Amino acid sequence: MLLLDGIVLGLALGLLAGGSFARFSRVHLKGEYLFMPLLAFQLLVPRLATMLGFAPAVALGLWVAAMCGLIALALWNRRWLGLSIAALGIALNVVVIVANGAMPVSLDAIARLDPTLVPQFDLVHEQLTSETRFQGLADVIAFPGPKWHRGVASPGDFLLSAGAGIFVFAAMRKKSEDG
Repeated sequence: MLLLDGIVLGLALGLLAGGSFARFSRVHLKGEYLFMPLLAFQLLVPRLATMLGFAPAVALGLWVAAMCGLIALALWNRRWLGLSIAALGIALNVVVIVANGAMPVSLDAIARLDPTLVPQFDLVHEQLTSETRFQGLADVIAFPGPKWHRGVASPGDFLLSAGAGIFVFAAMRKKSEDG
């Protein structure tokens, strides 16, 4: 949801600053045909791994490979500041996930949002404990809002969202194809 927030904010600010969807549609990225399949794949890996009975290590390996592909694509297009920021956000998430075997999630942060909520962890999320490595990079930031929107995110998630928004804003205002 946070990524979508960044994109929507980038769109809104881009329009307010005189940008257009037409300009955005004329922007072409290196390897752009790979972005959507990699995004979809990394979202589907936990569900597919559970459905197909993959070992957690295999699922994590597939997920990390997809995320590294997204980092590489974003850095290949580093002329766009927003994509460099997004790559940093993804990389921070990969670091904490690889170090722990899943993204640690703070129960304290969840309780600040809804003390009655009992989290359900999956192949790429686990409870943050005193043994968690890189705790500051984990899902430790509670962001309030309507029940359908609030959640717990990592610093990497915020960088990814900001980077996506900055990219969309800049692309909407771009007058030529150069980044």
